[in-house]
Amino acid sequence: MTKAFRFKIVLVGDEAVGKTSLILRYINDSFKENYIPTLGVNFMTKDVNIGQPVRLITWDIGGQATWKAKLPLYLKGADGAIIVFDLTRRKTFISIENWISKLQEVTGSKTPFLVVGNKSDLNDLRKIKEKDAKKFLKHQEYNIYFESSAKTGENVDTFFEKIAKVIIDHKTK
Repeated sequence: MTKAFRFKIVLVGDEAVGKTSLILRYINDSFKENYIPTLGVNFMTKDVNIGQPVRLITWDIGGQATWKAKLPLYLKGADGAIIVFDLTRRKTFISIENWISKLQEVTGSKTPFLVVGNKSDLNDLRKIKEKDAKKFLKHQEYNIYFESSAKTGENVDTFFEKIAKVIIDHKTK
């Protein structure tokens, strides 16, 4: 019997970009319209099979400035990260660079990550074009980008499975 991998996946990004909603969509296939900020960190687990069994332990890290001092504690030991921004708020896109820097400062420059532009269902309010996000990421070692919607479920399973596969590849090199 194949031993299951266990991966700590941290979701980071500015407040109200939809980190919690993406996790709830992935774990419970649900979506809540009302916004309740994450205070500190929340954990949820999902067992998946992507050719081999994997347990994904998701760390939903609050994006408010008050939690930034504890961020290194939350990031420590992460096997991979999902950096989330809101496609309708340019400021959250600009913050990606800071989130990548902090992640790499704490976990090392080789920690796999991908970037998710959330709220693709709000196309009329979009401020960031897909080509601009891909252009920015072109110079990153892990330049994997997805657009998603926690509300509709678009690409949510896909990007969680992708980060798991990237981590497996990274760990078995």
